[in-house]
Amino acid sequence: MAYWPADGRGEPVFHLQNRPVYLTDIFIAFHCLSFVVGVLSVATYRLAWFQELSFSPQAVLSQGKIWQIFTYAWVHSPSLWFALWMLMFFWFGREVEFALGPRKYLFLYFSLILAPAICAVLFSLIDSSGGTYYGPDEAHMAIFVAFAALSPGAELLFGITAKWYAIVLLALYVLIDISAHAWTPLLMLSVASGIAYLSVRMPDVSGMRFWGREWTTRTRPVTSAPTRQKGTKATGESIDSILDKISRSGIASLSKAEREALERARKALLRKEQQK
Repeated sequence: MAYWPADGRGEPVFHLQNRPVYLTDIFIAFHCLSFVVGVLSVATYRLAWFQELSFSPQAVLSQGKIWQIFTYAWVHSPSLWFALWMLMFFWFGREVEFALGPRKYLFLYFSLILAPAICAVLFSLIDSSGGTYYGPDEAHMAIFVAFAALSPGAELLFGITAKWYAIVLLALYVLIDISAHAWTPLLMLSVASGIAYLSVRMPDVSGMRFWGREWTTRTRPVTSAPTRQKGTKATGESIDSILDKISRSGIASLSKAEREALERARKALLRKEQQK
């Protein structure tokens, strides 16, 4: 089954002219704005800010430019690759956001920016070869890894599943970095991809389960009547069939009704855990 993202799923941040706006859309808007600013800066030879906001592990250590750990992700140079990354981010980032929810997705995205940079700073204590880095390419690649972990059986171009696209792309990046002795980019890609995979497959280890708790008030437990047990059993069976479908074809294969049923079951489970 071919994969194409669908609208109208998930919890939007706000609506703009009756159109839902999600976190992924906001991130893309900020990236596009910074890209335009970067292009104009290059055209007018005003690049001092570019160097100041780009990420240099040695500058963070020796000069205390800690802000670069965050700002490098929003610095873009003129390149056609930017459009491709944004297109991939729009397709797959939305799916990850719909699956995780806005709060966990926000935590994941900033983790994919900050954690690799912090690891690169620590690695510079061993390898002081330096280098300057900008753009969140590792983070956006990791978002695709998260999508592939969520929907490994989703068919993309030429009928190839997302799992194999992720494996091949990661292998190519690793080989390219090894051939160029680019150990810091390799480390950053490995950390980002590892966080993305663990956040989807092992939420307890990655801390995603904590950040996924909803800010809801505790409600009184409702005593279920004996006549409702049959309905509960039927609901459990339907959820089992949905989970079986996800394991076979990935979360992208679910219909809107199935996604809504899965979301209701998730919220019911969260309320049950809060009442304990």
